[in-house]
Amino acid sequence: MKLARDTSGALFVEHLIAFLPVMYFFLATWQLIDLFAADLVVRRAANAAVRAAVVVLPDDPNSFGRDSDIHKYAGLRREYVQRAAELVLMAAGNIEDNVRVELTGTFSEHNPITAEVTANYRCTAAWVNIVCGGQPTRALTARSTHAYQGARFSYDSI
Repeated sequence: MKLARDTSGALFVEHLIAFLPVMYFFLATWQLIDLFAADLVVRRAANAAVRAAVVVLPDDPNSFGRDSDIHKYAGLRREYVQRAAELVLMAAGNIEDNVRVELTGTFSEHNPITAEVTANYRCTAAWVNIVCGGQPTRALTARSTHAYQGARFSYDSI
């Protein structure tokens, strides 16, 4: 009977009841802020990729080997555009290595080209990943469009 009337642990139990939801909300908010920051980095990576494409695709074929045609998103030119996006994505610590960069548009003078970067964001707190929809990763996609300037001259004449 004496144990049933004992109230010495009530404060600790009340503390746990109040602390756990506050801590959960704090961690979920932190995860959400980290997700938004990663989304900004992916958007910047798309911008870097399309800017790299504008420079690299019309560049001198002597810099890329004869098997790499001008205005073609393939070979070493593709690797350079991909690398431009990956270098930016290194700023976000929770982005996985499997990054996909796709270019769309007509690679001719003054036409717009669009880079689409898709990267997987790794959710850090598994028990709080309500922010990530209950999954360990979440795909982030961003697009950026720029005018393709192209080269107005032939590199063979240089």
